[in-house]
Amino acid sequence: MMEGFIFQWPLALALLLFVILLAWLLAYARQARLHAVRAMGSSYSTRRYLRDVLRLLTLALLILAFARPGHSPRTESVTRVGRDIVFALDVSRSMLAQDLSPSRLEVARQAIRDLLASFGNERVGLVVYAGSASILCPLSYDHDFVRYMLDQANPRSVDFGGTTLQAAVEKTVDQVFIQGRGGVQDLIVLTDGGDHGSKMSAVAEQLDSNGVDALIIGLGDPATGSPIPITDEEGNPTVLKVDGATVYTRLNDAALREFARQSSRAHYVPAATSPFNLSQLYANYAAGKTVESATSPSGIRTYREAFFIFLVPALVLLLIAECTAIKGLSLGTTSLFLLVLVAAGGRLEAASERFESDFEAAFHLLQRGDFEQAEPLFSKLYREARESSANAAELAAVQINRGLCLIQLSQARAYENPELALGLAQEAQLAFLSAKRYDPSMQRAGLRVESTSTLINQLVNRLQAIESAEAAFSRRLLQLMEQLQTLLKDQKVLREKTIASDVDRRRPRLRKKSPPLPPVIPPENAAELSLSFQGQQIELQTEAVSAYEFMRSLDAEVEASVSSGSTETETIFVEPLQLISQAIAAQEKAVPLLSEWASWPAGRGEQQAAERALVRILELLGRNSRRDSPEMEDYDDYDFDDYEYTEDSEESMTSSESIQGDFAATSEMQELPVPNYSAEEILLEEQENLQFRQQKRASANAAQVEKDY
Repeated sequence: MMEGFIFQWPLALALLLFVILLAWLLAYARQARLHAVRAMGSSYSTRRYLRDVLRLLTLALLILAFARPGHSPRTESVTRVGRDIVFALDVSRSMLAQDLSPSRLEVARQAIRDLLASFGNERVGLVVYAGSASILCPLSYDHDFVRYMLDQANPRSVDFGGTTLQAAVEKTVDQVFIQGRGGVQDLIVLTDGGDHGSKMSAVAEQLDSNGVDALIIGLGDPATGSPIPITDEEGNPTVLKVDGATVYTRLNDAALREFARQSSRAHYVPAATSPFNLSQLYANYAAGKTVESATSPSGIRTYREAFFIFLVPALVLLLIAECTAIKGLSLGTTSLFLLVLVAAGGRLEAASERFESDFEAAFHLLQRGDFEQAEPLFSKLYREARESSANAAELAAVQINRGLCLIQLSQARAYENPELALGLAQEAQLAFLSAKRYDPSMQRAGLRVESTSTLINQLVNRLQAIESAEAAFSRRLLQLMEQLQTLLKDQKVLREKTIASDVDRRRPRLRKKSPPLPPVIPPENAAELSLSFQGQQIELQTEAVSAYEFMRSLDAEVEASVSSGSTETETIFVEPLQLISQAIAAQEKAVPLLSEWASWPAGRGEQQAAERALVRILELLGRNSRRDSPEMEDYDDYDFDDYEYTEDSEESMTSSESIQGDFAATSEMQELPVPNYSAEEILLEEQENLQFRQQKRASANAAQVEKDY
């Protein structure tokens, strides 16, 4: 039985109206002919009437076969193996130089086209860059679309001029390459090497840390250089000039060689002005490199072709109709012809079944909701369909179902990884556009393009909201750290004041057999100083309580954002909250101890404990903001045990000075390290951890680019 029988091109059924019109015309002609025959006194043969009916039925059946009847919808799965390759194309105005014919940019584009022609299972993306970077095509198996977007690449494809390789690498690593596939990702850079603002050491580190291999092709004359052709305001061809002098651009061979030297994953090829074959260069470069199966979304709903059930009867009826007009045609000849038609129909059916069987497994996975398994299967099917010159409708069906898988994968990752979800949604949009290109009448593809655009906008807005929330959190964290730094500084100043006011206190004897020291006389203004120190300590305790409440509010914000899934920031305030509570407790103990001169040393001990807690808090928060900052290494080697004292120091104190504390009267206090980083450095480092940080850096660089060519 034929389940789910439909016509895949239903508009073709409108041609049946032509059959009705033709039947009316034949009936009218037959009546006119009958009148003419009778007028001549002859008789009318019914053979012509039977032949007309058979021909009309034949035409109707051919139209039904042309409408592509189908049944038993199904799908199939595939696994794709290959490397991920992203082209980073320099589109700065210096690439318009004509020391390579017709220009450096056109030579680079043609080299990419040649390499694309040699690819099979490779997934390819395209990024263009100058002063900023822009993604023209995310990773995709649709090499035709990559070629199309490559043709659109020009200096106007980016926001502003200049050349910043760092922006291209960050954009590629963060938004194009898929996490977890390090070692099977290649970045092919085609540039003239001129760079304005990139930190090449940071670029090399990013390639190494993410397992991305880079093949850099240097284009242009490294010696004499070439002028940059432009068009003036009146549309006349001219060359770029700065301060009246013609600008000559050269291949920055030395910088590219130095960059390749800094990174073990970068390989530099100075093509200069000589002809080169990028296909052969990449084949040699990638020889022996690892390949892995890639997960790429795809999905299609296809039907088992059933046109032969109308085509074969149509041909039989046509043969019978013609036999009625041909005298002497043997029954054997007719039968042989019919057998040939049946055999041809059988071969067509077998080919159709092979294609349909390729869809069955993948479509079953799609219906079952296993989109991660279905997508790569449909991707392979799409490639094979193109290689076998399948019709446009089949290719469109493959692409639209592939896009459906991508959309489902994108929506599943929208909260846990919105950046990856955005990449999947963009690839789904490309699949729907491809389906619409193959079959312009496919309305589903057009609707999906619109809905996918809405999803992409939502993901972009979500990423921007996360970025804004993280930026606000960074500013408040910076404010907290500044408050703690001020508190630590003030606490240290107060402790030093007590030391400076206590210079007359004698050092304790170092040995038990030493003769006793004469009693120590307190300063004349000891009572006044004690009252002042106590008041200042109370104020510092109030500031510490304020910092504690501020820290609690930030901790509550982090917990709320984590529970809502709006950010991946983990709470960092568990230990700092405990430490600041300890600091407040130490300050509270120091308040009464500072009220009397005899207990100042013990008060300083509590002040020292509060300072140690504050230093530890700044260390923890600083490491969170600057995880790899070398300035924070000073805290790791700091030994707080130097503040302990022996019992000998306590025995040397007079009975009037008997207090509880760890510090002797005139013991020298060791300086606590002050966190060695500025507020601006913390904010900059925090911004680098935000989404789209490379866009912010590109915008910042734009104002500093003096040479936008």
